[in-house]
Amino acid sequence: MDSFSSSFNSFLNHFRASANSFLSQFEPLALLLAPLLTLLVARFLQSFLSVIHEKGLKATFLGFFMSFIKLIPGVKSYVDAEKQKVVDKLHSGSKSIREKWRTDLPTTGLGVGVIDEMKDEKSKDVDWQGKCSGTVYIGGSESEGHFSLINEACSMFAHTNPLHLDVFKSVARFEAEVVAMTAALLGSKEKASGGQVCGNMTSGGTESILLAVKTSRDYMKMKKGITKPEMIIAESAHSAYDKAAQYFNIKLRRVPVDKEFQADVKAIRQHINRNTILIVGSAPGFPHGIIDPIEELGKLAYSYGVCFHVDLCLGGFVLPFAHKLGYPIPSFDFTVMGVTSISVDVHKYGLAPKGTSVVLYRDHDIRKHQFVAVTEWSGGLYVSPTIAGSRPGGLIAGAWAAMMSLGQEGYLENTRNIMEASKMIQNGIKEIPELFIIGRPDMTIVAFGSAVLDIFEVNDIMSCKGWHLNALQRPNSIHICITLQHVPVVDFFIQDLSEAVQTVKENPGPISGGLAPIYGAAGRMPDRGMVEELLVNYMDGTC
Repeated sequence: MDSFSSSFNSFLNHFRASANSFLSQFEPLALLLAPLLTLLVARFLQSFLSVIHEKGLKATFLGFFMSFIKLIPGVKSYVDAEKQKVVDKLHSGSKSIREKWRTDLPTTGLGVGVIDEMKDEKSKDVDWQGKCSGTVYIGGSESEGHFSLINEACSMFAHTNPLHLDVFKSVARFEAEVVAMTAALLGSKEKASGGQVCGNMTSGGTESILLAVKTSRDYMKMKKGITKPEMIIAESAHSAYDKAAQYFNIKLRRVPVDKEFQADVKAIRQHINRNTILIVGSAPGFPHGIIDPIEELGKLAYSYGVCFHVDLCLGGFVLPFAHKLGYPIPSFDFTVMGVTSISVDVHKYGLAPKGTSVVLYRDHDIRKHQFVAVTEWSGGLYVSPTIAGSRPGGLIAGAWAAMMSLGQEGYLENTRNIMEASKMIQNGIKEIPELFIIGRPDMTIVAFGSAVLDIFEVNDIMSCKGWHLNALQRPNSIHICITLQHVPVVDFFIQDLSEAVQTVKENPGPISGGLAPIYGAAGRMPDRGMVEELLVNYMDGTC
């Protein structure tokens, strides 16, 4: 033992002497700074590799290259000027209109005369009946029928606020019943759901998704101790998940769709790691109207012990009834093992007033993480279920009135009409040889593109004919979301679309005032950061 200790001490003395001899040739300041510089370089490399891992090698180097180019004198100002031209083009004259808008309260109030001014402004809106993709889901005129009914319901409860449960007990009942009836459509009464499905009403699909993501984050933190949360979505998933990732500091991993334009289960599995809190499936996805493989995703989520959210904002009030009508609808609700939350908009195919959606959870243990409770406020004890504190009770009443007035038979009939209209539009598009349909639409969204024409030029011609369709990317295409407004005008749509294609075929090239060049350039622009700046600048000048 003494021999080993002596040898070890001798080794230490020799090592110390050698180290001191080697280091003596350097300046003390260099010895002090070297570890700090090494640490900084290591941190930089770590950040750089993290960016590459998140954005990809190509996008990362393009970003660095564009940042470097902008350092050259004159280049940044030129790029900014060109971006402003694009933004001005997007605004297309709205700036001059905004300059006439009021910025001060009138000295003397208008009284009931304000209604006449509102009617005058309303008369300047575009003709939306039957011409807009999605947007208005109720059929007919806004002054009669179902419109009139929900308007009266909203007006009757316009003064109410469910924040005050002890005062507006009627609205509390309406919300509870809207949630319960919606949950029943989505499997809450089936044994496979577990029998504890619960939820709340929200202001729309985005808030429902935000709450589901926030709840999943906090639930997984409690369950697994995850402090650097990540979620995985298909590139067809709604942009609300990007918003949630930014709001709640969650790393977003976006994976490509498969050849059928569905979420790629294999790709999602490859991205799951110890920080994954949530995966997402859409039924259907907004871009192409295609249902993701919900059952496969559910099994995947269950096997890894992560949350699984199903986005039924579009399909929630169609798919259950389409299934009853005999359409081949795959499983999509709480009967699927692994589904932990669902978002569904009542203000779309539920035909409720705008600003009504529902977020649902498999059980109360998950939903509890949605709530915010405050115990140390001088204003008293406070607890709130959703993002908004005060909420418009009139909208909740309108949603309840919509669902109760239609009933299952009403929704079945509406679903039959819009599904048939969707098939008619698909068949009509197939008759136009220059166009092709994206994937196999499962519901009432039909996306189409072209291999021989600029589809955005076709969209511009359709806009000239009064249609308001949605421009898509990856691939370049446009879609129409079919509502009851379109049922009477299917033939007119196909006729106008055929004429628009023929116009572009005979006279290719952008039309004056059209947005095809901007959409096309944005799709081809490799620097996505610049596209993001364009969007932000556009929004900054709009609101």
